[in-house]
Amino acid sequence: MTALYSEQEILDEIALFPEDFPHWNKVLKSGVHICININDDNLDEKLINPEDPIFLAYNSSATMEVPTALDIYIESIKTDLTQTIEKPRSIFLLDIQDAIAIKTREDLGTAIYSVHNLPEKILDFSYYIDLEKNKTFPSNWKGVITFDKALSNSLIITDNYYFSNEDKGINRGFSNLINFLDAYLPDMLAIDYQIAIIANDCDKPESWWIKEYGKLMTEIRKLRLFPIHLELILTETIHRRRLVSNYVFGKMDQGYDLFHAKNIDTVKLDNDFEHLEIFSNLDNNGTKHFQSASITLDKLEKKCLEVSEFVKVSGNTAQRMLFGCNKDKTIKNRLLN
Repeated sequence: MTALYSEQEILDEIALFPEDFPHWNKVLKSGVHICININDDNLDEKLINPEDPIFLAYNSSATMEVPTALDIYIESIKTDLTQTIEKPRSIFLLDIQDAIAIKTREDLGTAIYSVHNLPEKILDFSYYIDLEKNKTFPSNWKGVITFDKALSNSLIITDNYYFSNEDKGINRGFSNLINFLDAYLPDMLAIDYQIAIIANDCDKPESWWIKEYGKLMTEIRKLRLFPIHLELILTETIHRRRLVSNYVFGKMDQGYDLFHAKNIDTVKLDNDFEHLEIFSNLDNNGTKHFQSASITLDKLEKKCLEVSEFVKVSGNTAQRMLFGCNKDKTIKNRLLN
């Protein structure tokens, strides 16, 4: 769930002065879950006061959610900002020093901002590139992901056929995954980065996957200085090829095994790549990108829970395998919890 955790005062200003906070006003009324640093009684008063900014905003919008009072929780967050890791898709507008907010974003990969220096916009970037067969990118995935990446500490790719294709005996999914992560991961992080890949097991036995998982982890750990954790959830997944990270919803028509495994700079098939930050289509009257991410995650959570419960009882079998999960066979990835 995408939620906005905010101090009351800045939210009142955003609601009352849309001309000064046009982007934030759209976020407020977009349908995100809103949590305010206020107690229940005071929030109840605001919601029945026809002159209150929150009352006015709510009653002028067909999509704004009724806010929730969470003063105790938000105050506790400000004493320990690492708690924001537990809300990996949320945005926090807090009464903290700007330097602390900047450092915390860098360390944790979560969207924490000081109310004393609120940016004009956040998470409003989108990118699309058409990728023609045999087109070359001298730096592989780094030639595709040429933009500034959104904050993140977790990532999911769901693609049924990610590991199903080989080029001269080299698995195309494995080759692309390592290069994609090198292009996509942040340069620095003070916590572990969690990755989950949900894909078909391509009719390979558990013994084969144990070896390949070990090889993948050996290569992936070399990419950055911070810890990187990879989970493989091998099962029949949803049809659409999708990426979800903390604040991004991504799509690829022909999947994420974009490049040849041997000629790693050459596109294998006609494809396309879409990178959609969650607030980049707030003017759309249909589904917002943060809602698309939630819909996709809901489906994936159900898939993963089914596999987890099966493997816990019966172990890894064809079409139901887990690697890198918790010892009790539950899924580790923050975005799936």
